Amino acid sequence: MLTRAALDPSMYFLAIMGLLASLMVSRAVVAPLRYQRIASHEGQVLIGSVVFGALLASAITVGMGGDVWNLMPVVAIFLVAAIPVARLVPRLNVPGVILLTTEVLTFWFGFVWSALFLREAGLPDNTLMLAGAGLLFGAVFFALTFAERIARDAVLTHESWRTPIDAPHGAPGPRDQKVSIQLPCYAEPPEIVMATMDHLAALDHHDFEVLVCDNNTKDEALWRPLEAYCAHLNERAGKEIFRFFHVSPLPGAKAGALNWLLDVMHPDAEFVAVIDADYLATPDFLARLLPFFRNPRVGYVQTPHDYREYEGSAYLTGCYWEYMPSNKVDMVGVSEYGGAFTIGTMCILRAQAIREAGGWAEWCLTEDSEISVRLRAIGYSGLYIGETFGRGLIPETFSDYKKQRFRWTAGPVQQLLRHWRLFLPSPWAKPLPGWTKLLEVLRCMAPLRVLFAMIGGLLGFLALVAALMAGVMEPFLVPDAAWVLTGIGTLAWLVGIWHRYKLTGTTRVSDMILGEVARNALTYTVLQAGLAGLSNKPLAWRRTPKFALESGKGSILADSLPETLIALVLSASAALTLAASDRVGTNFAALSALALASLALRFFCAPFVAWLALRHARRQAVQIAAAPVLVSQPSA
Repeated sequence: MLTRAALDPSMYFLAIMGLLASLMVSRAVVAPLRYQRIASHEGQVLIGSVVFGALLASAITVGMGGDVWNLMPVVAIFLVAAIPVARLVPRLNVPGVILLTTEVLTFWFGFVWSALFLREAGLPDNTLMLAGAGLLFGAVFFALTFAERIARDAVLTHESWRTPIDAPHGAPGPRDQKVSIQLPCYAEPPEIVMATMDHLAALDHHDFEVLVCDNNTKDEALWRPLEAYCAHLNERAGKEIFRFFHVSPLPGAKAGALNWLLDVMHPDAEFVAVIDADYLATPDFLARLLPFFRNPRVGYVQTPHDYREYEGSAYLTGCYWEYMPSNKVDMVGVSEYGGAFTIGTMCILRAQAIREAGGWAEWCLTEDSEISVRLRAIGYSGLYIGETFGRGLIPETFSDYKKQRFRWTAGPVQQLLRHWRLFLPSPWAKPLPGWTKLLEVLRCMAPLRVLFAMIGGLLGFLALVAALMAGVMEPFLVPDAAWVLTGIGTLAWLVGIWHRYKLTGTTRVSDMILGEVARNALTYTVLQAGLAGLSNKPLAWRRTPKFALESGKGSILADSLPETLIALVLSASAALTLAASDRVGTNFAALSALALASLALRFFCAPFVAWLALRHARRQAVQIAAAPVLVSQPSA
């Protein structure tokens, strides 16, 4: 009969192959979309990696007292599986082949290994049934995540590309095609919007207009200077380029403003470019992106969110590097598989396509990504180009940072509830480009998948603890192999994290740590937003303010109370589990406490980032108080 111990060598081998693949990817992919061949004969690299991995796994197996012969089947299966993977997906690089093969085999071997462990643990029947259900759920979760990762990791694993990956140089777009640049704003500091307008005035394109729409701002001191500055820029240019509108009342927030502008834009404008009020565009923004629209089926082109003025602040630096891996790595791969979506700024859309789709959705918190769903549904495609064409400002308070992420997370859930019929397989729904259906569903469900996995894991842990404490089952040993696999897996994860940050532009470990801390600080917000998106009640659209901080007032606890309470409960649970090690088993207590403490640390990141933000606010307040008062004048 097959035992869990007999599969330990196979799991060692697969863990080592995952680590080797991560190391190879970090060496071969030196920049986004730049693959550097490791050797001229990559087939030899593949075989050599398998041999090296088998030798390392053999050494671990011997050291753990296992049988090396149990390693042979998985090595043979790996080689047999890797060859068809390389043949069926020729666009993969060799590290990508190894990584994909490793993940597929880890799924199957890991499922069997876990099932055998549960069978040998001596669990009561009811607990075994719950554990088995959890294992099945975990398998489904892994399969869905794996499908999504193929696209998101394409920058790391692909050698060739079907979709454009760079904006062309030296081949400007049709300079006679009129573009309507639309700049919606609400209660923005005038100097920030003026800087945005200055950069738009310097665009290298012959025919464009800039429509500045301030909607619902009550304070005339905020919008009157913008009106005057539009007139100044037109006078300087010798023609009307900028038009200013103050519209109040105007429902629908940003989407309402964009819909209103569709009716007043120049009738000859073929394209709409959307720019947030704080984004400073590069001069070639239009010139280098318009050529993509020579393909009549391209409905939109999106470029990354990127940011400025974060240096010197640990809080803003953490936020910046939290943003960048998704913008510079993940979204490029998603575009390769047909799932590119718009993200609200630094994007160009075909005006006629917007009208055909029915305009912007005023009911959705993410009107930007929502319209891309409807554009693809009526036959258009989209592109995501990973090069930065403009930089904006990062929310200066932790509270505003969380509001922004709440909107970005709840909006896609709203989209899924509204448009789920579009994502049904054929023949129940029309085809969509590439993997659009799968990727949209998985993206919109991401916070719910994490929430269900977290709840399921905690419920399973509580069921085991209850059974052990009640004496229904005897304490069981967590196999030593679990600790070895955890160590190797953690090392592979760290290599992957380091490489992703390196691809986005930093090699400083401090930046990477701050980025990960900021990402984990948003855990509760993301989970909360996922549930809120399921509600039938309309969710209020809350803008992300860009006012400079004028005081250092604030409260760490007020900005992170739920996260702090959850972290304290998890920490106490970890301590109680260790205290009960004599009743639940030393190994089980140690592994459970480690898992609980890791989860607690994730939630403790929120009060830490709140503290960084408060420190940033106080420093800003000191600088503002010390700065001389300047009266801004229009530039000549």
